[in-house]
This record gives sequence, structure tokens and C-alpha cells, in this order.
Amino acid sequence: MATAIQTNTPTPAKGPDHKPGFSTSEGANWSEYLAFRPVYPASFFNRIYEYHFQKAKPQPPTAKSGHSTTTTTTTAQDIGAGCGIVSSGLATRFDKVIVSDPNDGYTALARNLLVEQSGLAASKFTFLQEGAEKSSVASGTVDLITACEMMHWTDTAVAVREFGRALKAGGSLVLTYYTVPRIVGNEAAQAVWRRIWREYASRAQGELYDHAFGIVNSAFECIALPADSWEGVKRVYINTGGSTVPFQIDDRLEESRVGEGEEAVWVEGDRDWYDVQGIDWLKGYLATWVPRIPEADIQELWDGLAAALGGEPANLETPLVMIFATKKA
Repeated sequence: MATAIQTNTPTPAKGPDHKPGFSTSEGANWSEYLAFRPVYPASFFNRIYEYHFQKAKPQPPTAKSGHSTTTTTTTAQDIGAGCGIVSSGLATRFDKVIVSDPNDGYTALARNLLVEQSGLAASKFTFLQEGAEKSSVASGTVDLITACEMMHWTDTAVAVREFGRALKAGGSLVLTYYTVPRIVGNEAAQAVWRRIWREYASRAQGELYDHAFGIVNSAFECIALPADSWEGVKRVYINTGGSTVPFQIDDRLEESRVGEGEEAVWVEGDRDWYDVQGIDWLKGYLATWVPRIPEADIQELWDGLAAALGGEPANLETPLVMIFATKKA
């Protein structure tokens, strides 16, 4: 379980202007988020670095040493960064990290986590309150962009074009999304858990949710990476059983825009995304999703899950997708 951080998130705005997810009016309890969401393991970052750094090319020998050197990328941008969870990992490998998020107060929380609490140098970071579709970052200045757990709240085509604008030629784009963990080894419990998420989906209605669900239910396959702008596209599906079905919370589904020649890699049994948790954790996990469902509203389902678990914790497996792409020169 991740360590809780201090949060002073503003109360979410109510009324017709209130929007969930990565919007300027949404607040989040980041202590709950860190406690009840999967922790990004070292292998998650290693996959990013392996894709990105394998493209580094030897440079001519320097006059001082007489030895060749390797290009060291210096700037990463974490878009939709929230409180800086992924940014903290990027800071171990990049000289500069741009931490951007459109939500009120989130970059302040990220600064608190990364600088005040973690003790990283403030000079390493630039904090920007801005969205994915329009950035103040100068064109062609970023080596690596990560966009984790946030693309479904964006206009994906516009966002991908903007990522390409900010990246250097040969720079890397990484889009990631983990979905609801599955209960494995207990079919009865998984069936009830699935019913809980169907109930959640039935309450998540409206244009914004239709947009988001269509994207996540496709395992991001609806996100196009046009061949005239991107190369080396690789879609890595982890713990999915060889299909995108585990991402489908309900039937809202955008059409696939996977390009011809893109590489697909299927990885099963990645235990870095396994966990063992009790029913209280499962309740806490559901509570990190918007809209929140009062526990009492689905008490019968929670009772059914408790009965299926029989007092034992649930063995969990989280499916995720990681999409890698390189900006063409």
C-alpha cells in the first residue's frame, strides 16, 4: 500500500459546470487514490525506459576523453500528472520533468509530494496547470511524454497531435491505462465483482462518460497514431488473457484505430500487477472512481461478494495496456 500524502484539494464544484475526471472543477482525495489504486511497479518504468533509451545513438568521440558518448535525454513531461505519481519515477532518469495537469490545485499537490515530501530538487521540475490538448511547452523540446490513466478524459486526436508538437524528432510517447482488477481463482466472487462494476457503469451516464467509457473499453485501441507522424508503434497488453475483453466494463465501445504494421505484444502472468486484498480494499478501490456509489446503495452486492469470498482475501490481477510510439523526424 502506498504512503498517504497530505492533501488540501478544493471541494469539487457542483451544478451544471461540474465535470468528473481530468477537469478543472474536479477534486480528488489523493490519499485514498494512493491507498486503493495499484502501485506502479519498477517493471512499469523499466518498460518505458527500455523503449525510449534503446533509441539513443552513440556520439562522436569527445576531444577530452577520446571515447564515444551516448545521448542522454534530459526532459520528460508527465501529462495529466495528478499529484505526481509517475513524475516521481521519471525524475530518477531525466534531468528535467514537466509536471502538467488541468485540475485546480493538482500541481500544487505534486510540488508538495515531489519537492517538500520527497526532497527532490525544485529546479528539476516545471509545474504547469494546463490540459493535454493545448500546452505552453515549446515545440520540439521534450524527449519523452507519458500520459497515464488520463487519455479517456481528452479529445484523443487533438491530444496526440499536441504531444507530437512538443516532442523532439525521435522522441517517445507512452500512453498507459490499467483497468479494474480481476478476482482470480474464485469464479463466484469475480461474478459478483463484475455485477458491481456493471452497476457502476449504469450510473456513469451522459456525454462525458460515454466518451470516456468508449475509450477505456477499447483498451485504447480507438486511439490512432497516424503513420505519417509516428513510427515504432507498439501496444503491450499485460494480464489480459490474450484479448481486450477485460477492459470492457460495459458495452460502450469505440471502433479500433490500430494502424497497419503496429506491433502487438501480449504478456501474461506479470505478477508485478498481482495483489491480495480484502473486501474493505475493494470498496475503497470502487470509491476512487467517479461517480461515487454510496456503499448502502449496493449493500446486497457487497454482501454477496463477502459471502463468495468466505472471509478470505481476494487474489487480484490487474490488466493494463501500454502504448509506445516514436515521433517521426
